[in-house]
Amino acid sequence: MEGRLATDVVQYALLGLISVRPEGAHGYQLKVKFDALYGDFWSLNYGQLYRTLDRLERAGLVQCTEEVQSGRPSRKVYRITASGQHSLDDWLLLPPTDEPRPLRDDLSVKLLFLTEARREETLALVRSQRAIYLHHLARLTKRRTVLEESGQDMFVTRLLLLQADMRVRADLAWLDLVEKELLQRIEGKKAPRPTPPKHR
Repeated sequence: MEGRLATDVVQYALLGLISVRPEGAHGYQLKVKFDALYGDFWSLNYGQLYRTLDRLERAGLVQCTEEVQSGRPSRKVYRITASGQHSLDDWLLLPPTDEPRPLRDDLSVKLLFLTEARREETLALVRSQRAIYLHHLARLTKRRTVLEESGQDMFVTRLLLLQADMRVRADLAWLDLVEKELLQRIEGKKAPRPTPPKHR
């Protein structure tokens, strides 16, 4: 139905990017800008991009026009509608509804089913996961350094990078705990059950 849109962050992120370009934006411009702002947190391929733009158009939140280019194929240009701006403004002021992230990564599920007899293999998986997180942490650190050295006032992007950094470090701390308990079990020692921190 026109003017209605499911609460999908990617859809509203694209709607926001279109809203700051009164002259309109085509798909490639939106992909480049999305990757520059959110690429460290979300992966958006062209298929998802254009499917999302189609949904925005069907909902009446953006208007699409064909732009003729000399010697090149025409391209679609998207502009936000009055209904789209109203929907974006309403969404921006909605209270957050996100809950703490559930454990849905591969390793969390594998730990549930790997048997006691396969502790060595489990330990190898934990160390492999740590290597991936450390690589991601290094990439985030480099991104933050580049942002700081650029001198650009990208306040929100800096905060998002900091949030991502803190989450990866928390995941690494959990992996350290998992490895410690696995090693103790491999060595025949029963590890004391960790006490979750209390948050007030």
